[in-house]
Parts: sequence; C-alpha cells; structure tokens
Amino acid sequence: MTRFLTCVTVLAAMACFGLYSILPARADAWGCSYEKCLAVCTKAGGQRCSLYCTKKLQEKQASKACPAT
Repeated sequence: MTRFLTCVTVLAAMACFGLYSILPARADAWGCSYEKCLAVCTKAGGQRCSLYCTKKLQEKQASKACPAT
C-alpha cells in the first residue's frame, strides 16, 4: 500500500509540474506581439496574462530579441 501511495504522489507531482510548464512553452510562440501573447495565454487557460505578457515582452526587448517600441 505504501508503494502505491508513493507512486500516486510522484505521478501527481509530475502532472502538476507538466501543467505548470505548458503555459510558458505555448506563450513563447507569440514572437514580439503583445496581442498574440495575450491570445495564446488566454487560450491556454492562463491567469494574469496581461502581467505575464508585459513582463515577457520587456525581457525580450531587454535581450534585444524584440525591438523596443
């Protein structure tokens, strides 16, 4: 029984980590467009998409991956 509970706990933790990492991977497909970031983030079920997209766009602009507007 202990092994079963350990396996279930590990699988649950892996599933939670997998769900947590999905949003950034999908949202990075938006390039340099704030509007596209919001659309992708919202479609992926993200919360606080405006804050997320603002932060990520600023990071991309700081690293010169996107031109500053």
